[in-house]
Amino acid sequence: MNPQTVTVGNTQIRILSTIKGLVSESEIVENEIESFGPDLVTLSVGPGEIDGTRKWDGQPYDMSGWDEIYGLSLRKIVGDDGVRLPPPSFSTAIKVSDSKKIEVLGIDMDEESFTESYTSNVSTWQLYKRGRLETKMVKNGIEGKTPEEIVTNMENSIREIAGFAKLEDDRVEALYTNLVNHLDKEKILAIIDFTNVDFLKKRIMSYKPAKSKTSVMKKEQNKATKSSKKETDKDTESSVNITNIYYNIKDSVINKSDLSNKKK
Repeated sequence: MNPQTVTVGNTQIRILSTIKGLVSESEIVENEIESFGPDLVTLSVGPGEIDGTRKWDGQPYDMSGWDEIYGLSLRKIVGDDGVRLPPPSFSTAIKVSDSKKIEVLGIDMDEESFTESYTSNVSTWQLYKRGRLETKMVKNGIEGKTPEEIVTNMENSIREIAGFAKLEDDRVEALYTNLVNHLDKEKILAIIDFTNVDFLKKRIMSYKPAKSKTSVMKKEQNKATKSSKKETDKDTESSVNITNIYYNIKDSVINKSDLSNKKK
């Protein structure tokens, strides 16, 4: 999984990439919660999906064509017993966090925001192109020799359609916004789709805290008096650092946006 720790001010954000469905990720997530000791666990699913996963009754999932294509391609690599729904990385994170009284939040787009982005960005022609892509993948499968290659190739194919690329960008922005809204926490564990980790990490690195009212007033006063004195605004200083952690494991952890059970 190779988790990365991004430090923003006084908050450590441990980003753990996830490939949806891999059973091998369950133990890694549990160990990560134990060793990191987060104050908050966040998952790249919609807010309403947390409770749904927590209360899953064991009945089969309603899977889209994309889910089936992805699942079949993944099973060819890790075997039937190596793939399971709901995603083990998420269900384990919720179970372990609940047992430790750690808050769990879904930081992806909610249904309303997702629907708005989808209808605003995806045209009828793009839906047709995506249908053609799905038909092609049903016939040929998804290329890849590892789970990472499969999910990356699938994501890249979808992102070639501009509207769906913009939809994914909106998802990343939602993940970022919902993360930085909780920087009052000391430690946050964020379990994020493999294909969105780099985008999210880059967005976090650009983080700048909002300027305080006092800071703004001082700057306005300096302009009015044309003072040549330069002041350092401590409120706008931020420290963002990244630490990589490497695990010697066969499989990684990751989750797929399009593979989530969002209703479009």
